[in-house]
Amino acid sequence: MGIFHTHVVLPLIEPGPYSGLASWLRTIRKFEALSASRQRAAQHESLQKLLAHAYATVPFYRSQFDDAGVHPSSIRPGDPIPVTVMAPGMLRERFRAIHTAAPKLGDLKIAARETGIPFNPTADDLPGLRHRTALNIHLNEWAGFKPGHSVMTIAGPLLDERNRPYRKLRVLEDLLMRRVPGPSGPVTDEMLERSRVLFEKRRPRVLCGHPSALAAFAAYLAAHGMHHRPEVVIATAPALDGDDRIFIESVFRSRLYVHYGAGFGTIGAECSEHEGVHLHPWGTHVEFEPAGDTPDGPAYRLIVTDLLNYAQPLIRYDTGDVVTLAEQMCTCGKNFPMVRKVLAPAENGIGLGDSGSDYATIGTRVTRMCQNFRAISRVQVVQKANRYLHLRYVVKENGPEESREIQTICNEIDALLRRPIRWTMERVNDIPREISSKLRVRGPDGFAERSGFESVRHASTPESSNSPAFPPEVRAS
Repeated sequence: MGIFHTHVVLPLIEPGPYSGLASWLRTIRKFEALSASRQRAAQHESLQKLLAHAYATVPFYRSQFDDAGVHPSSIRPGDPIPVTVMAPGMLRERFRAIHTAAPKLGDLKIAARETGIPFNPTADDLPGLRHRTALNIHLNEWAGFKPGHSVMTIAGPLLDERNRPYRKLRVLEDLLMRRVPGPSGPVTDEMLERSRVLFEKRRPRVLCGHPSALAAFAAYLAAHGMHHRPEVVIATAPALDGDDRIFIESVFRSRLYVHYGAGFGTIGAECSEHEGVHLHPWGTHVEFEPAGDTPDGPAYRLIVTDLLNYAQPLIRYDTGDVVTLAEQMCTCGKNFPMVRKVLAPAENGIGLGDSGSDYATIGTRVTRMCQNFRAISRVQVVQKANRYLHLRYVVKENGPEESREIQTICNEIDALLRRPIRWTMERVNDIPREISSKLRVRGPDGFAERSGFESVRHASTPESSNSPAFPPEVRAS
C-alpha cells in the first residue's frame, strides 16, 4: 500500500505537494546512507546555496551580510552566519521583507501551518513544498506510518478546512488518501466525544495530535471505554511531560513517537530507539544557543535555518524552544543533532535566578494534577518576578478541597523549582485555552525586560551564538 500511494495515489490526486515524491524520498535515504563527514559537507553545501540565494534576492539579508563584511561564499563549516536571530515577533514584522525578489519563484504555494504566532501562512516555492512533504513522510516512516495508512488527528484546529488548501474532494481524501477528518475546535468534552465516536467507527491505524490533546483524549477514552487501539501514536509537539507520555502509552498500549516542528514544517522526530528527537540535517541547519542550567542539565535555545524554502528564506529563526541535548550518539547510529528533551516553549518557562543562569519549566505538570482534583478544574501560572508566582485557578465544585488542592499545586512547583517561591492566588471564572488546546505559563508585559533569564535568552549576536550544525564530537563518541 505504501509504494502504491507513494508512486501513484498521492502524485495523481495532489500533484502540487506530491509530484516526484518517490524520487525525493530516495534522495533523503541516500543522504542518510552517507558517512557523517559527507553528510556535514552536503548540509554545508545546501546552507551556502541558500545563503547565496538570499544574498542575491532578498535585500534584508544582503544588507546584513554587507554590514558584516561577509559574503556567503566565504562561510566555512562552523563559521557564524552574520544574520541577527529572528524571534517570532520579528518574523511577523518582516514577513514580507524576507520574500525573494526572484521572478522564477513568483508562483508561490501558500501552506498554512501552526506557527505559534498571530499569522499562520508561510510561503514555499513549489520545489520547497515537495521537499518538505517528502521529509515529513520520511520522518513518519521512522514510526511505521507509511502513505496509505489510515490516520486520525486529535488536534482539532489543524484540521480546519481553511488550513487544508489541497483537500478539494472529501471522498478522495476519505477513501484513497485514508485520512480521517477529525472534529475541529477547542478540546472540550463535546469535541472529545465526537472524536471517540469517530475513532471507534473508523479504527485508524495511526493516531496523531498535540501531546495535551492526546492526553485529554486518552483520559476521556479511559473514562468512557475504548475498543480500538491504534498501532502508531505520534505527538506532533515535543514538549511532553514524562507522566503524560507514560499515561498515553498505557491507554493506547503503543509506544509514542515524538515529532518536532519549527513553525514551517516537521524538522525532526524520534526513531524507534526513543532516545531523543533527531533534527534532520537534510532540511535544516541548527544552532544551540546557551540558555542557562536546568535540573535536566544545560539548556539551549534552538535556532534553525530552513534549507528548503527559497521563496521566503528563513535564516537563524528562534523557535522559542528551550532544549537539552543528548550527550552521546543514538544507538540507532544516526549522527544527527539529537534533542534529549524539549523542556517547553520559552513562554512556558520559569526564570529562577536573578542572574538568569537558572531555568525550569512546568510543562503540563500542573494541569495534569487537576485531572485528579475535585474542586479545581483549571490553573494558570503567571510569573510576576523572579521567585514570585501568581496562581490563577478555576473552581468546578465549592468545598474544603479547594484550599488543600491549591497547597498541593504550590508544593509541587516549589519542589520542581527547588527554592523558596512567593505565591499569590486569584480565583477566576475561566481560563481560555489557546486554539492548539494549550494552557501557557504567562508573564506580564515588562517582566521580559526585568528578568535576568529573559535578557540572557535574547542577548545573542551573530559572532557569538552560532553552534555546530551537528553535535560536537565529544557528544557523538
